[in-house]
Amino acid sequence: MKDGRMAAIVLAAGYSSRMNSFKPFLEFGGHTAVETVVNTFKVTGIEEVVVVAGHRGSEVADKLKGSGVVCTWNKNYSQGMYSSVLKGIEALDDSVGAFFIIPVDIPLVKKHTLELMKRKYIESGKGILYPVYCGKRGHPPLIDIKYRQAILDSSGEGGLERILLSFSEDSMNVPVFDAAVIMDMDKKEDYDALLSYYLMGAPNRDECSAILKAYYAPESIIKHCSEVARVSRDILKSLKGYGCALDAAVLEAAALLHDIAKGQKDHAVKGAVILEEIGYERVGYIISTHMDLDVDEDGSITENEVLYLADKLVNGDRIMPLKERRTRYLEAYCGNLEALDRINKRFDAAEKVVKKIERITGRGFVYG
Repeated sequence: MKDGRMAAIVLAAGYSSRMNSFKPFLEFGGHTAVETVVNTFKVTGIEEVVVVAGHRGSEVADKLKGSGVVCTWNKNYSQGMYSSVLKGIEALDDSVGAFFIIPVDIPLVKKHTLELMKRKYIESGKGILYPVYCGKRGHPPLIDIKYRQAILDSSGEGGLERILLSFSEDSMNVPVFDAAVIMDMDKKEDYDALLSYYLMGAPNRDECSAILKAYYAPESIIKHCSEVARVSRDILKSLKGYGCALDAAVLEAAALLHDIAKGQKDHAVKGAVILEEIGYERVGYIISTHMDLDVDEDGSITENEVLYLADKLVNGDRIMPLKERRTRYLEAYCGNLEALDRINKRFDAAEKVVKKIERITGRGFVYG
């Protein structure tokens, strides 16, 4: 078991010259980038957060007043990021055992990524850990305090990355399912992309694939989920132009991940818990109802209902009409009254969703 508190160093001293806006104060959901990064570390249980300020440093300090962070001034910020790295490391309390380090222009790294990094640091015995997404190393690295002096003594040539590479035998890559670890905001278009990503409120397709891999989903489940997602998209297209306020990104993520806990008892509920734990409560809620659903026949159609119907239309990774699937299940469970009742309730609910779609669109729904 490794000793010492964990800390985080946030580098927020640069000019933001290529952005034409001050990066630390760019907003995400009502919070600035620097507040967003600090808040994520805080909710992850990081006990000490050091923010290195330089350009417009007094404004950064004012913005973080009352947040409990240590805001330190780098008078040499014009010399580049490495000068801020040194200043942040110098400011660490002697009780710190390891520290994250991250530029403020990588603001959306998620709580579950930091928690995984912390856990792997304790379990692995390694001194330098890197988050890796889709084969690419990202931020923030987690560095054991034993490398503090080596960093402080270095000339800084090649930056922190080159210094850490000299200790590669004590380093470890940690696969994560968080695209934000490789998403920075160097230019205006980068910020726009990050803002769109933030507003999605759901993992993208690549992240969903990484999540399924992390939870050891078998290929058969991945194929089924992929087909259910395709059918869900088709249903959304059929509803386009009819005033249905449906979130395509959240629905697709729920479809791609709905069977993540397949094989476990109450797998819909278990899958919802997984998504809630990694920060996607709405996706989890949609997943929670994909097996059993009470359909409000007179209300607006919901993402839950679209996923429910799409899942009932896909047998394995093949489309199958509802009537045929119901018949097959009824034949398979002939004599089991409890199972027969459950089957009929589930397919009755699916038929209600079909009728709802037909009422909204004014035309017949045929699929499979």
